[in-house]
Amino acid sequence: MFHFFKKYSQPLFEGLCDFHNHLLPGIDDGSKTVGMSLNMLEAYQKLGFKSVIPTPHVYQELYPNTPETIQKAFQELSAVKHPENAPSIPSYGAEYMVDETFIKNLESGVPSLLLCKKYILVEIHFFGGTQLLEQACFELSQKGILPILAHPERYQSLETVAQYQALKQKGFYLQLNALSLLGHYGPQVKQKAEKILQAGLYDFVATDAHHPNHLKTLQTLRLSKKQGLMWEGIREFQLNRF
Repeated sequence: MFHFFKKYSQPLFEGLCDFHNHLLPGIDDGSKTVGMSLNMLEAYQKLGFKSVIPTPHVYQELYPNTPETIQKAFQELSAVKHPENAPSIPSYGAEYMVDETFIKNLESGVPSLLLCKKYILVEIHFFGGTQLLEQACFELSQKGILPILAHPERYQSLETVAQYQALKQKGFYLQLNALSLLGHYGPQVKQKAEKILQAGLYDFVATDAHHPNHLKTLQTLRLSKKQGLMWEGIREFQLNRF
């Protein structure tokens, strides 16, 4: 039993790619400066991540980023010396808000900020419904793009295992925010995250880190035996794709 819990305490993230985070400086509600981004890379290294793919918000109302603004921030961070043994930053993507603007743009072309050339990271308003999300899923599937729904445990309109199963049947992958298991977003989100994890519905795990303290907090994450089994399944799936 001792060895089992040791296996599923730390490092839980060894060898993984964190493909949902706000590492790039100065373009959304994540890292504010290059220095903060470098501090985040140090924290990533301590957690055991092998690589990081930054995903700034693309949300017309608040963070109207474009491929050009994201590329500029990526180049700014790439131009400075990174901490020793820091995870690599092989590319960048985006976290797209699924709203009317996203749907309109989707109808006229393929989003350019994809992950591994075939996945797209999406979110919805925390208090919004899923109608646009389902419409987006259909449009994306027609274009051969695989949607990953960020932090499904955090949406008020999604509560039951049946709802999450229905989204997966429509073609969504579900991505756990690891901080949710620590109660970072409140007890209700924690309970939902545990329920989805127990049901085996998560496909990926990521940090959604906005600053170094998020990553430092994740050093305290511990899992039960049953959670560890589910986590290991996610790890294996993710390691074969990112």
